[in-house]
Amino acid sequence: MRAVRAPSRGLVQARLAAAAGDWDLGVFDAKTRERVAGSAHFGSRELAEGFVGKGQRLLVQACRLSGRAASARLSVDFEVVKPAAEKSQLVRVSTPTRAAIRKLTSLGLDLTEHGGNGFRELVLHGAADARKLGQAGFISVVRVSDLAARSRADRRADRTYARSIVQSSLPSGRTTYRHLDDYGSEMKQLAQANPTLVKTITLPNTTWEGRPVEGIEITTNVNERDGKPVFLQMGVHHAREWPSGEHALEWAYELVNGYLAGNPRVTSLVNATRTIVIPVVNPDGFNISREAGELGGGGQGRDGNETVNIVGHPYEYRRKNCRFADDSPAGNCAQPALGLAAAGVDPNRNYGGFWGGAGASSDPLNETYRGPGPFSEPETQNVRHVVSTRQVTTLITNHTFSNLVLRAPGVATQGTSPDEAIYKALGDAMAAENGYASLYGYELYDTTGTTEDWSYWSTGGLGFTFEIGPSNFHPPYAQVVAEYEGTTAAAGRKGKGNREAYFKAQENTADADKHSVIAGFAPAGAVLRLTKSFQTPTSQRNPDGSYVTFSDTLETTTVVPVSTQFEWHVNPSTRPLVAQTRGRVAAGPPSPTQSFVGAPAPSGAAACGDFETEDPACFNDHAFTVPGGDGSDNAKAIIRIEWPTLASDWDMKVYRDANGDGFSVGEGQPIATSGQGLTDFEQATLVAPALVPGGRYVIRVVNFAAAEPYDGTITFEGPEPYQAAQTESWTLRCESPEGTVRSTAAITIARGERQSLDLRRACSPPTPDLQVTSLVVNNNRSVRQGDKVTVKATVTNTGTATAGASTTAFRIVESGQVLGTVPTTGSLAQGASTTVSVLWDTRSVKGTYTVRATADSAGQVTELDETNNARDVTVTVQGNRGK
Repeated sequence: MRAVRAPSRGLVQARLAAAAGDWDLGVFDAKTRERVAGSAHFGSRELAEGFVGKGQRLLVQACRLSGRAASARLSVDFEVVKPAAEKSQLVRVSTPTRAAIRKLTSLGLDLTEHGGNGFRELVLHGAADARKLGQAGFISVVRVSDLAARSRADRRADRTYARSIVQSSLPSGRTTYRHLDDYGSEMKQLAQANPTLVKTITLPNTTWEGRPVEGIEITTNVNERDGKPVFLQMGVHHAREWPSGEHALEWAYELVNGYLAGNPRVTSLVNATRTIVIPVVNPDGFNISREAGELGGGGQGRDGNETVNIVGHPYEYRRKNCRFADDSPAGNCAQPALGLAAAGVDPNRNYGGFWGGAGASSDPLNETYRGPGPFSEPETQNVRHVVSTRQVTTLITNHTFSNLVLRAPGVATQGTSPDEAIYKALGDAMAAENGYASLYGYELYDTTGTTEDWSYWSTGGLGFTFEIGPSNFHPPYAQVVAEYEGTTAAAGRKGKGNREAYFKAQENTADADKHSVIAGFAPAGAVLRLTKSFQTPTSQRNPDGSYVTFSDTLETTTVVPVSTQFEWHVNPSTRPLVAQTRGRVAAGPPSPTQSFVGAPAPSGAAACGDFETEDPACFNDHAFTVPGGDGSDNAKAIIRIEWPTLASDWDMKVYRDANGDGFSVGEGQPIATSGQGLTDFEQATLVAPALVPGGRYVIRVVNFAAAEPYDGTITFEGPEPYQAAQTESWTLRCESPEGTVRSTAAITIARGERQSLDLRRACSPPTPDLQVTSLVVNNNRSVRQGDKVTVKATVTNTGTATAGASTTAFRIVESGQVLGTVPTTGSLAQGASTTVSVLWDTRSVKGTYTVRATADSAGQVTELDETNNARDVTVTVQGNRGK
């Protein structure tokens, strides 16, 4: 234990490194003994990071849980974090006219996304902001006089709630949000208490701050390298989305508790599948968010307006990882957080599939910054490793919020997947339980670089994004419980929440009709290895117009059990990306880009804070027609609006102009939408069948909370180059336990298909195999009683190595009479044959008999197959004439 004093307000970073073993690390307030920071990773390197006050006395304690290392290196550092100069207030401002709204937005104050008929809400950061508002002649009412104080009060209320409940109805009984070290401790405890059912895993890449990313695997005989299908459960790609990690880990408890209790449904699934739970994909970001939330009063979650939350609590509401803004390969979570603008990479825009396209920003300070390249971040590299080295047939990546179950594609231009029937059916079934909407990813808005838009198109495993809850990134914990249990209004009377939705996903994992199966025989202990390498496209273009690609490799293994019989559940050999015909030959060039502009009130739309508004005063309409009949070929229309800063928020919907009046009112449902929030652009894409040459459309641009004008473009593109549907194969290698490749084969297998293979011969080490390949009695002439006939056998070494000395035995099967045993040869080379024979005296024999010759009758030779040595022939011995 070490005592230290914080020299300034900011972050304490305690690091521990030992030679071996499992260590944990804690930082405590010396006076109150309350936790300040903690670290409970699976090994001997720990980083505990939390917020401290100037002069605060601290105790840093290291605990060795296992191992023999007698000591460890401990360092304690401090990072200065500048506090807000003055308290922040939430105020409601009277804006009865469009002119008032325009004047308010021109003041440069911190507007929120919340407003209504005749008012807007904003955050005042100190007296200077309040004076500016008053001097402009606005009437305001203080809604929250001190946001930080409100947070502290909320924290006290939440603690009272937690104390009033012994345990919740969650599988773990949890009543409060976990810290990062809670996740590590609980996963270790699950594994230690259930060593044949649960094991810990550490992914290969540490984060920018040096943390490992960890998880657990759950199945019977968990340490075996079996061929069970894999269900991957993940949480906390985005740091502030605390419920996503809670639900992921609760599912682990669901399986473990149910199995130990003998629940038949759970037992069947745990026996049949392997579940991997990675509750915190982004531990750096989550730790800073969670610790800031505890300090600022949001440890039990927050409700209310999220823009206010983000601006008022920038560290707590961090979204991204902690990479530096200059894209250098390093990072630190203590770097300044500015609320709506912060350094870091959005992990869920950094996956390689279609990276760098719509719905992802190239600005390092933007909340959806995609990173300097595909898979540039350790967090996404880790998930890529898991998916590429396991046969993940079902995947859920949990997020908050919006009450959605999203599936690929994330961009409309990608088109419907070849597995849409089963993909949609599973999404709909899960959404029926939690009351969410089951949608394509692009139906929310176009996104690229997301988890399932890489995992599904590259592996065929069905991947989904859950957006948990109707509002708030980390609402009060009672909402976390309700979403899991299905006691929300959205779930209704019939829904059973995310618990049952996860069961649907787990059952899909176990269903062999939803993936592929390779089964058969191979030598015990042999390693079967499936590999496939290919190029995955991004959304970036080469100078010739082709897509920039990167190399992808899938490689998974299973070990053949002692029984020599294996069953391997795998994804189809052909990627969905190439499984269907794409593109066509262009009939002409695309049309020129069309442009439009729009503005907020008073010349344009008033801010109404409602994406679903039908009030014409709240949106601008822009009509356009897709050129047709002029020799152009427009297969795609990309509609994009941009504005200067993140302070404004415009949203966009696109409608068919069925009545041709140029207005969106009365046009039914939109055919494309984009409502990202906290960005400086919106973008939607139209493709066939929604896009029709000569068709008329209306773009509705909704003023959610904007004070700046926007520029819009409609960019037309021709069809994708024609690409015929392809069929791909896995490469299957059978290896010795030491890694020697014994055989290689191409396996082409479709979804729902089962293939049977016998690899015992091909995959065995060089071994002889003696077989009787020919057995002839009396040169195939008839035999009469009393004849002495020759029984001749040809013995062939059909194995892969020279056979040593052996004998061949001849006998009558019915009576067991041994006709003779003769030496075969001193040795017999691979592929060589030899002939041996005996005489059979038939004087006292009459009738039909089975003559058998058995190679290696004494078992002197170790063979490839010990069951194929014998050969039979049926002989009829006729009686003598006249008898």
